[in-house]
Amino acid sequence: MAEPTEALLDKPTIVNWALAELGLAPKFSIDDQTSLGAIVTIFWPRAVAHCFSLYEWTFCRKTFSLTRQAETPATGYAYGFELPGGILGEPFKYLRDPRRETPVRDVRIEARTVYSDELALYAVCKVDVDPQYWNLGFANAFAVALAAYLAVPLTQDLELAAEKEQKAFGSKSEGGAGGMFGRLIAQNRSAHPVGSNLLANDPLTAARGGYQPWHGRY
Repeated sequence: MAEPTEALLDKPTIVNWALAELGLAPKFSIDDQTSLGAIVTIFWPRAVAHCFSLYEWTFCRKTFSLTRQAETPATGYAYGFELPGGILGEPFKYLRDPRRETPVRDVRIEARTVYSDELALYAVCKVDVDPQYWNLGFANAFAVALAAYLAVPLTQDLELAAEKEQKAFGSKSEGGAGGMFGRLIAQNRSAHPVGSNLLANDPLTAARGGYQPWHGRY
């Protein structure tokens, strides 16, 4: 588990950032039983689902060694593996070696089982993370996105909601990958090395791309 961020981050703090973003009094608390608390209960998980799905955020990324099932699958694959509980969405990458970036592509998911011909299989997933472990920049952008969700039920202002949505995610032409989150995605990509080319082991592709000599590796 990552270390908590230096600033004290929790759900009430982030919700109050969102309220302040809308020009409202930051008065939310974790035991809020008012109509505000009910509205936050509705829209918080929707904002989490939206914002976490935008990118492979490193602070909520976890690699699992999948448990191989004993029975022979009826799917035609050699093995079935149990998907881990508590993950957000489907795994975004399967690996035969957790240290290599080349993904396993020949898999099939049915219910909570993933089928493969690999003897061992790893899954890189997103997991639900307490806000205290969120990246601070992500939490800041998330508060703006949450403000977009809360704007109409709290202020009945459609224009304000659209303004906050564009601030968080960019314009419609950017496909939801612009704005504050777009800048975070770009920073995250530039801060981490790009994985090896998927076709780097193919002699013709590798030679053309400069990955290795035309005659391949010895």
